[in-house]
This record gives sequence, C-alpha cells and structure tokens, in this order.
Amino acid sequence: MNNQSEPGLNLNSFCQKHWPLLLGLLLIFSAAVSFYGTGLNYFYDIDEPKYARAVYEMVTQGNFFAPMFDGIPRMEKPPLAYWAMYPFAWIASFSDFSGNALFLLRMPTVICSVFMVLGTALMGRKLFGAATGLLAGMMLQSSVLFKFMSVMIKVDVVFACCVTWACFFYLLRYLGDRSEGVAAGGAILTALGVLAKGPFAFLPLAGYVLAVGIRYNVNRKHELGESASFLSSLSPGGLIIAKWNDRKILFLWFLAGCIPFFLWLYAAWINSGFDYSQGLVGQFFHNTSTTGTKALDKLTRLDPYFDTLTVIFFPWGGYVFGTVFGIWRAVKEKFDEKYIFMVCIFIVYLLIFTLLFKLKSNRYMLPVLPILAILVCDWLVNAKRDKAYRTFFEMGFIWLCSMAALLGYRSFKSGNVSVNLADGVAVGQYMEFMIPFFIALACFFVILLVVSIKQYERPALHIIGASLGMVAVMPFYYNALPSYASLTENRPLPVMGQAVADKINEMVDGETLVLHRPFFIKTFPDVVYYLKKLDNGGRCMYSLGSSARPAEVVQALATPYIAADLFKKEYSDAEKYPSYSYFKNTKFKSAVLLLASHDFNEFNKFFESLPPMIRKMIEIEELDVLTVKWVEHRVRIVRFNPRKMK
Repeated sequence: MNNQSEPGLNLNSFCQKHWPLLLGLLLIFSAAVSFYGTGLNYFYDIDEPKYARAVYEMVTQGNFFAPMFDGIPRMEKPPLAYWAMYPFAWIASFSDFSGNALFLLRMPTVICSVFMVLGTALMGRKLFGAATGLLAGMMLQSSVLFKFMSVMIKVDVVFACCVTWACFFYLLRYLGDRSEGVAAGGAILTALGVLAKGPFAFLPLAGYVLAVGIRYNVNRKHELGESASFLSSLSPGGLIIAKWNDRKILFLWFLAGCIPFFLWLYAAWINSGFDYSQGLVGQFFHNTSTTGTKALDKLTRLDPYFDTLTVIFFPWGGYVFGTVFGIWRAVKEKFDEKYIFMVCIFIVYLLIFTLLFKLKSNRYMLPVLPILAILVCDWLVNAKRDKAYRTFFEMGFIWLCSMAALLGYRSFKSGNVSVNLADGVAVGQYMEFMIPFFIALACFFVILLVVSIKQYERPALHIIGASLGMVAVMPFYYNALPSYASLTENRPLPVMGQAVADKINEMVDGETLVLHRPFFIKTFPDVVYYLKKLDNGGRCMYSLGSSARPAEVVQALATPYIAADLFKKEYSDAEKYPSYSYFKNTKFKSAVLLLASHDFNEFNKFFESLPPMIRKMIEIEELDVLTVKWVEHRVRIVRFNPRKMK
C-alpha cells in the first residue's frame, strides 16, 4: 500500500519537498481550529469544573502535590493535568481569577491537541510518507471528538498527547533506531503518560511488545522457509524470546513510568496525610463495576459499535472498512511490519478499554484517533486504485453522508443537539440559533456530495475539502450553544454555576457559609468553581456538604459558626482537611443552603414542621437554570433572615 510505485508517489514527493512549509501550515490550521471555542465562559461537561476548581485550590492554597476539590482530596486522577494547568492558573491569580479564567485553564489541552497533530504528522510520515502524515494530521484535527475534547479542561487530551508521542518513540525503536535519544524520549513520555492517567499509559508499550514478538515469529518462519500463519505469528515462545531480547529498553521504559508515579504518591501523602493510591484504585473499580450491566446490551447489538465508530471518528469512520481490507491484503500478500506495529497498539488499547469499561465513554477512545487517521489516510492516498478501492471508497462516503443525515435528523426531531458527545442541549426555546446551524450542515454535505463524485482518484482533495468543510460549520454550532452573561439573560436559561454564585452574591454580604447535600455538588460541580466569586481578600472559599439530619443543617444555617463542628462530626480526621481550617477560623456573617429538587422534598417537610415564628424567618428562592449536563433544573436557595421578625 505504501510502495513508491503506487498512486501516492507524486503527492508524497511534493509533500516531502515542501515538508517544512506544509507542516507549518498544518500546525497553523490546527492551532486556529483548536483555539476556537476556548473563550466560552461556561463548562462543557460535568468533569471540567472538577479540574478547574482543583487547580484553583492548588494555586490559592499551595496544594501542588495533593489536588483538592472543595477542600476534599480529589483522588480520581494523577496530577499531570493539574500541573499542566498550574502556570496558566497562576497567571489568572494575578487578577484573582476574575473575568473568563476558563480561557487560560483551557490552554494546556489546546496546546496538547496541536502537539498531537504534530506527532500524528511525524508518525504518519515515518510510516507511509509525507503526504500521509500531513493529511492524517488534518483528518485528526477535523474529527469532531478531537475538536470537542481539545477545548475541555480535562486530562484526556493531555494523556492522549503523551501516548501519541510515546508511540512515536516506540515506532522509532521498532524500526531500528536504538539511539539514546529515542530511549530517553520513550522513557520521558511513558513517565508523563503514567502521571496523566496511571497504568493505562503502558498500553502502547504492550502493543509495542506484541508487535516485536509477532515480527520475531514471522521472521523465524521465513528463515526456515515456511509460511507464517496467524497462529504461528502469536506463538508464546517467540513473544517471550522477543521480549527477553529487548529487555533492557523495556525495563527502562517500565521503570520510567513507575518511579515518578510512586514518588508523586509519596509526596502527596507527606504533604496532605492522604493516601491517594486508595482513591485511584477505588475509582478504577467503580468505573469498571458500574459499566458491567452495559456489557451484555452492547455485545448483543451491533448498532452501538457502529454509532461509536461514527462518533469517535466522525466524519471519517466510514473509511475504516476499506482501511481494514487494505491492511489485510497488504499483510497477506507481503508481510509489512509497519501495519503490524500500528494494529497491535490499536488492538491492545481497544480490547483493554472495551473489556474494562464496556465502551462507557467515547472519550476513552481519543488516544487511538491518531492511529486511525494515519491508517485511513494511508489507504486513501497510497492504495492501488482498483475496483475494491472504488467500492470501499464509495461505501465510506455513503456511510459518512448517511450517518451525518441521521444525526442531523435526530437532532432536529428531538429538538436538541449534542454538546459533549453524550448529552443534548434543548434548543426549542431558541431555534433561531439552531436553524442556521442545520442549514450550514446541510449545505456542507450537499456540496461535499457534489464535489466528491469520482474523488477516489484524488483522495487528497477529498480529505482537504471535507476537513475545511467541517471546520466551516463549527462557528454555526458554537453560536447555537447556551451562554451566560447575567441572571437576566434567557438563552434559554442562565447557566447554573454562575447563576447560583451571582444570586448568592446579591443576597448576602461578607463572609458566607454555603451549605448543601453532598449529592448537590457531586451532580453540579460547576457551582463550587464559581463560588470563587464570593471570595474575600483572595482566599479560597469552601462549601460544606453535609449528610446530617435537616435539623442540624438548618441549625448551621441559623448559627453558621458551628460549621466546623458539623464537619468534624462527619470526618474524624477533620484536621487534615483544608476546608475544616476554613470553617474553624472564619467568622461567618451569613449562610445559605442550596437544595436540588431531590433534597428539597426532604427539607420542605422539616420546614413545615417548624413553629410559625421560626418558619417565617426562612426565605426560599427558586432559580431555573441549566446544569453542566445542559438540562433544565430548579435550585432552591434557602437562608435564615431574623430581620423578618422585627
């Protein structure tokens, strides 16, 4: 497929000759597309505010090794994502995180996404030629999942960037480069990957080991004058021997991943007194156990896999079928170890995450997008233009258009549009913003359909045209999303975190205690981030989530100085928590209680049981808002106002 006598020769020669210029244009394109959408002043999903609040507390409280969320250890993820955001959060701290600090906090993922495109281009060039590398980078950047994740304050793009560059150094080693620079590069990127998402960073290394073993088994068969079968290529003896022969570099890369990770765990324990390894292990088992019920459902139906393929690599997923056929034919006709390397890494990653998480979230597949982009571009650019190629190309394009039409029809019929590939934004109240988006999307696919006839002869133009077309639709999409300016804005409703913080700021004056049920902040973490608006003197303000009886919570609402006692009642080791020091040392002037509809029913019964004189002093205000899941929700803000008795 990548033989120089085949179709991609002239294009590869042109791209190789002008490589620096074309790579620079690709990176400019990538940066421009990735930066678009970073200025929006709200969170895209439920995880973003957790990272934003954690790095905010890291800067204001100095918890560099021990990430905290609302004064409680945030143990779900290793610290690399927080450390990457730290310099930008430090810059935001000069203005007390006023204005749109989210723009700065999104910079690490934007930068990492551009580096992912660069790593994809270099890896594609090394494998299949300059044209494949450049077009694969463009294809990756125009992938909808990649674009959405590149502006989210999360670990996924940071981890995927580390994995992509680790794969690049593994590839160099696999192709025979045994220099110290390659060994060091692989070690550094493996260490960063583990610090980003734990042992999952070792999956590409496992793919490298498998590819080396398969190559050893196949070459051994060829040396004996025998043909290699699928089973013989996976001979355990050969896999073990190949691993042993490569033991020094594998040992180096494995230790490089483990040592910094365990040093961080030790530093976190020394600095905070908390064992973060317990949280990491607990989160892993929680994620795997809660997805178990989905396994049978997904394994008994094919459509979730087709939907997943379409979403994680939209709009290019349809060409994967032709790519699989091309790889099978290339390996069958002439063993090509380059394909074996890419397929091994892809299969190892896909199998582990499918078995462990049962396709729980599309974002878990983000690290395999560069591999998909390279393999698909290689097939489109370099494969022989025979009848099978034309058939698979047309199948892929039909899949692209039909799935796009289906997704558009679903959005139009249901009256919502996907924001983070999981939840829908209800758009019935502001269809004037959605109609231009739907029209732009329809025009794009009509134009693409017209200009793509016979484009299997010029696939590079097809890739460039489709990529630019997808990018052109993005402004219409972002214009249709909810936004926030003030409590009076209604498009269609104010966004919860900012709306609640602004409302509390209107109601109280001075040091404020914010009470809630743990369920509230777990469901709406953006509220905690925007409580920074209530900070006095640049200090970090914490809220108190309590599972105590309604009577005790209301007592704290009326006499907020007992907040520290209420916190200590639930945490025997309260002295270790930053929030406890805040509750103990702050002289609160007022307090508010935030209640979701689920909690309000319980508290309302208690309110009605109070004597009329006390009940008269309790004020309850309702606020209709949109949550980070982009669904409508009602929040009750409760406060105790003794002045009503005067």
